[in-house]
Amino acid sequence: MNKKLLALGAVTGVAVGMAIHGYLDVMYKETIPAGLFKRLANKANDKSMEAFGRYTEENKKWVDAQDIEIIDMQSDRGYMLKGYLLSAKEKSNVFVLFAHGYRADHNGDPINFEKYYYDKGYNFMSVDHTAAGESGGDFVGFDYFESQDMLKWIDYIVSRFGEDIKIILHGVSMGGATVCKMADQVPKQVRLIVSDCAYTSALDQFDETARSTGIPRTKELLSVFNFMNKHLAGFDLEHTNVRPHVISARVPMLFVHGGSDDFVPTKMGYELYGLCQAEKDLLIVDGAEHAQSIMIGYDEYTAKLDEFIKKHL
Repeated sequence: MNKKLLALGAVTGVAVGMAIHGYLDVMYKETIPAGLFKRLANKANDKSMEAFGRYTEENKKWVDAQDIEIIDMQSDRGYMLKGYLLSAKEKSNVFVLFAHGYRADHNGDPINFEKYYYDKGYNFMSVDHTAAGESGGDFVGFDYFESQDMLKWIDYIVSRFGEDIKIILHGVSMGGATVCKMADQVPKQVRLIVSDCAYTSALDQFDETARSTGIPRTKELLSVFNFMNKHLAGFDLEHTNVRPHVISARVPMLFVHGGSDDFVPTKMGYELYGLCQAEKDLLIVDGAEHAQSIMIGYDEYTAKLDEFIKKHL
């Protein structure tokens, strides 16, 4: 065989292998060694997040001391999902349902809000999304699977606690996109949505990440990535676009974004706020990097939450 063809075949094989590993690195459950793509897509590995990690660990100490009910629910795809319910000190008909970010779980982003909502006298429920924490599933949905599952969690809460309950949806990062995706699908019990540092779509976010690190030919790369996703995970990443859902939102929405977020750029928060046709508000926390607004601007953030909740709950 021609040596050039052999060489081309070898290079092509390596490229295909890298593409497959890169895809699994980002989309598959947390079972393979972290490679380049996962490190790019996961800010938890960034040294700038060390202080935030310590902040979360401190908040976790309080949560770990509480009586948390663990709940099992099966997804429409047949996977077992885990929910974690902290009941209010006194009986309350207000429930907060919290969506965590990429490669996190109920011990991640929700931890930093749990005491705030508990002190307000509300029930607080966080979940492990598909392929995260103790939940089943093989592939991350980047809001596609997660929004479907969160709607089932709402059904569970309503069926268990009654039609007259009030629900606040709150999400951070991928969780922020998840609650945006739900904005035009929620039942009457959902009174407001808090979306913190959400991306406009997974493909937009991948493109931003790739470009910021100098990866060439991102359009072609994302096309291959999405081709694999359709065949392996079973969904089109185009369907992670939250814009049409925000435009058609049924409930008031509060958008929060860090002013120094260079991972999910602050411009995405401005765009989603501008698109929303429901009652809305916007908080940009100066100096806050990705998902850090609650730490950097705690007083400002909670004051805005108090105001928005009082107005719309």
